[in-house]
Amino acid sequence: MVIARSAPHIYISALPFAPISSHISRHYFSVFSNTLSLKRGRLHHWPAVEMVIPVEGHSSINSVAFSPDGQRIVSGSNDCIIRVWNATTGAMEGSPLTGHTNLVTSVAFSPDGQQIISGSYDRTIRVWNATTGAMEGSLLTGHTHGITSVAFSPDGQRIISGSHDHTICGWNAITGAMEGSPLTGHTDWVTSVAFSPDGQRIISGSYDHTICVWNATTGAMEGSPLTGHSNRVTSVAFSPDGQRIVSGSYDCTICVWNATTGAMEGSPLTGHTNWVRSVAFSPDGQQIVSGSYGGTICVWNATTGAMKGNPLTGHTNTVRSVAFSPDGQRIVSGSDDRTIRVWNATTGAM
Repeated sequence: MVIARSAPHIYISALPFAPISSHISRHYFSVFSNTLSLKRGRLHHWPAVEMVIPVEGHSSINSVAFSPDGQRIVSGSNDCIIRVWNATTGAMEGSPLTGHTNLVTSVAFSPDGQQIISGSYDRTIRVWNATTGAMEGSLLTGHTHGITSVAFSPDGQRIISGSHDHTICGWNAITGAMEGSPLTGHTDWVTSVAFSPDGQRIISGSYDHTICVWNATTGAMEGSPLTGHSNRVTSVAFSPDGQRIVSGSYDCTICVWNATTGAMEGSPLTGHTNWVRSVAFSPDGQQIVSGSYGGTICVWNATTGAMKGNPLTGHTNTVRSVAFSPDGQRIVSGSDDRTIRVWNATTGAM
C-alpha cells in the first residue's frame, strides 16, 4: 500500500479518506482525532478493483492471461489485435501485435514467458516473441473453422488448440508442425482446451455439454466424456496438482470433477445468474474464479464449494476471461465492456 510507505505527514492526511473498516482507520484514526473529518461519502471498505485498463477503440476483450512472472498481462480482442500490458501500471508495453484477420479468441504466455500464442477465428495460430512482438515462424494452419482456445504444454514444447470444427489439434511449438491427427469425439464446437500440469493429459470442453480427457501422447480419449452439465460447456481447467478439473457452462454453474475417475465432486457451484464464460483454479488449488455473461466475477472455495464473499462487480458487460496471477494475489478479467480489470484476490478489491 502506497501510504504505508509514505512520509508521516502524508500518512496522517490520508487518514480521513481511509475506509472505515480498514486497518489504518481502525487503529490510527482515534490517535489523530484533530485531523480532517469527512462528513459524507466515506467508504466502508477499500474499493474492489485495483486497476482498470480501458482498451482503445471498439473492442471486446476475449482472453487475458498473466505472464509467468506476473509482471505482464496479455489480451486478445475482437479488433484482431493482441496487446501486452504492464500488470502494475496498466500501461501498454510496446506496439500492438497485429496480423490476424479476424477476432482473437485466445492468448497465452509460454511457461518461460518468452513467447505468446494466439488463436483466432481466421483459423490460424500465431507464435509471437513476447519481448519484441515479432511473429516467430509460420502460421499454424489446419483447422477448418475458427479457433476458440489455445494452450502451451507445461514444458513449452507443444501447443494445443480447440476449434469450431469440433476437433483438438496438437502442434510442435518449435517447428509449427501438426503432431498426429486431430482429436475427434466431440459433436459440437470445442470451446476450451488445457494441458494437465504434468503434460500427460489434455482436457476439452464443448458445446455438446461434455468434457473429454485425452492422452496427450497417443491422442486416445481416456474413459468416457464427463457429463453433468445441462447446457454448453464454455471453459475447463486443471487444478495445479492435476487431480481435479473445473468446468463452467451456459447452465450457469461450475462443476468440479475427479480427474482420474471422472466423477463429479460435490454439487455444482451455483450463484451466477447468467451463463458462466470462464473458470480457473488459483495457483495453490484452494480457490476457483469464474466470470459470467452477467458481468460478475465469483471466487469459490475449491474444497467446500462455498462462494467467498460477494461477487466482484464493476464490469458492465459479459466477462469473457478470468485468470489468477502466478502468486495467487490478483485476478485479471477481460470483458465486452472493453476493459481489463485487476482485482485483489484476497480482499476482492479492484
